[in-house]
Amino acid sequence: MASAGSHVWVGFIEALPVVGSVKEAVEWVLAVAADDSALAKEKLDVINGRLRRVLKLKENRCSGSSSGYSSQSTSGSSTPVGKKSSGLTAMHVESIPEINLMAHIIEVMGKHDKKKAQQSARLEAARTNEVIRVQEETKRKIRQINQNFEFSAPLVDDGKRARRGEHVINNDVITFYQKTVDDFMNQQTNLGIDGPLDTDTENSIMKELVVHFDENELYINANALIYGEFCRILKRALRQFLTVHRQGGRSQEDKDDAQNEVTHIIQIMNDIKAYVDHFAKVKWIGNKSLRQTRFEKIQQKVETMFTNWTQYFDIVRDKLEFPA
Repeated sequence: MASAGSHVWVGFIEALPVVGSVKEAVEWVLAVAADDSALAKEKLDVINGRLRRVLKLKENRCSGSSSGYSSQSTSGSSTPVGKKSSGLTAMHVESIPEINLMAHIIEVMGKHDKKKAQQSARLEAARTNEVIRVQEETKRKIRQINQNFEFSAPLVDDGKRARRGEHVINNDVITFYQKTVDDFMNQQTNLGIDGPLDTDTENSIMKELVVHFDENELYINANALIYGEFCRILKRALRQFLTVHRQGGRSQEDKDDAQNEVTHIIQIMNDIKAYVDHFAKVKWIGNKSLRQTRFEKIQQKVETMFTNWTQYFDIVRDKLEFPA
């Protein structure tokens, strides 16, 4: 049983107690846990120095000498030149009466659990606010082309993560025009016309601008909804454009109206970058300026592709054989 006068040194790694009779030994364990190699070396040097002094005293048969393990603090000692200690609060140790050790550990662990619960609550509140922000932003964007839009299901983080990763720019932009023509004709047309994007851009969209989210990271697949709704309405406008240009007896005003409608939708689409997944973009770029430049280059090509839509359809529509 511990005597009332005996003390131990106590520190904590998160809520895990580290207890020892030698202060520097406890500090060394905390420094190692904090990955502070400079401070760990400093504490270990102190411990080894004392061990050497003890051995030397024993060799000289100084039986009345101190063991060398004084409790004098070294936490204020300087870090070796050229090495910077992290100075983490985890290095804090206390001298506690051994008889009060368990009560002290329980008290500190209780405070840690309370702090952790508070941090968790703040994090959850922040995630909830971000979900609400994304919902409002998604609705705002879509209502620029569909004023009656409402969510058919809650737009939240459903926890599902694509095995192939999330694409910064929606993969569908690569085949959008060809699919539009195929849908119009209700068949695969195989017109032999190259897509508007070059091969390097296509490969970058499919393979390079891709990120993976962990389950604990917030990810809301809002872009699937935004891009999907824009594509639905844009394809409808393009279908009308193709129809009036292939039907006899349609006035120039009808043709101009059809073309202007498509242009209007694409302008909004490009303004809000409807084909860009914001969550994936932020993670892929990070703080890397080269990636920011790379993204802007690819995104600009996609924007140009949609802006110059008439160039593609001027070629396609003359090759379409409409049913009688």
